[in-house]
Amino acid sequence: MATKTPTKRATAKKTKFPSVAWFEAVAAITRVDAQYQKFGRLNAVIAFKSGNSIVQANFDVLHIHEIQEIEEDEMRDCDFIIELEPAQWKDMLKDIKKNGTASLDWTLNTLDLKYDEPIHRNDLEDGFKADLFFRYLPSLQVYFDNSSQIDTGY
Repeated sequence: MATKTPTKRATAKKTKFPSVAWFEAVAAITRVDAQYQKFGRLNAVIAFKSGNSIVQANFDVLHIHEIQEIEEDEMRDCDFIIELEPAQWKDMLKDIKKNGTASLDWTLNTLDLKYDEPIHRNDLEDGFKADLFFRYLPSLQVYFDNSSQIDTGY
C-alpha cells in the first residue's frame, strides 16, 4: 500500500496594512517602477494615519526610506499627513488590488475632494507644506497603485 506524501500548499503570506513592512514592500516595488521614475520627483516626509497606527516615510526624490512607526505628536515634523479611517484605507486598497490601479472613485485626489474634511493636512498649519500633497499626487498615486502587486492583509 502506497503512502501519500503530504503536499505543501502554496500559501501567500499577507503583508498587514498598516505596517512598516507593508510600506517597505510597496516602496521596494515603487523604486524600480518606470512610471514612478517619471513622476517620482517627490521630496517630502509623509505620515500615513489609519486609526491609531501612524507610519512615516521619507520620499527623497526617487529614494523612499526611513519608513517607521511614529507617535501622534511626531506628525508635526512631517511635511503632511494623509489620514483615512481604517475602512476607507481598506476599500481603497481593495479597489487598487481589483483593478491594478485606483479607479476614479478611489484615487487620493478624489478621496481628498469627496469628504467634508480633506484627507491631507499639516499639523503646524503650514499651507505651503500642506500643498505639497497636490504637487506630489501623481507620484503618490503610483506608489499606492503599486500595492496591487502585494497580498495585503488587514
